[in-house]
Amino acid sequence: MWPTLVLFIFMTISGYGILNPGLISELTGGLFTHAFSLYLHTTLVLPTLTLLTIHILIAIRAALIRWGIREGKLLDAFLLLLGAFVLTLIVLMQYLVI
Repeated sequence: MWPTLVLFIFMTISGYGILNPGLISELTGGLFTHAFSLYLHTTLVLPTLTLLTIHILIAIRAALIRWGIREGKLLDAFLLLLGAFVLTLIVLMQYLVI
């Protein structure tokens, strides 16, 4: 999935921009300052993890079918529930910081 790759690249650059703002600001022509890197990094967490979860669930489905699990509504329902559970945990961890 290309959007996942693009988000991971921006997450990586902004993460380095938080840790080493001078170098990343110089390499990006002043675009990624410390404040912008921090904002971008925290903003992209939820979309990146959502796309990563979808990517992993598709791979799990393909692997289970290869291993002999029959393709059908039960498998799809299980993976949808697993995805909903994981995304709920991600949202709770992201927004319910105590």
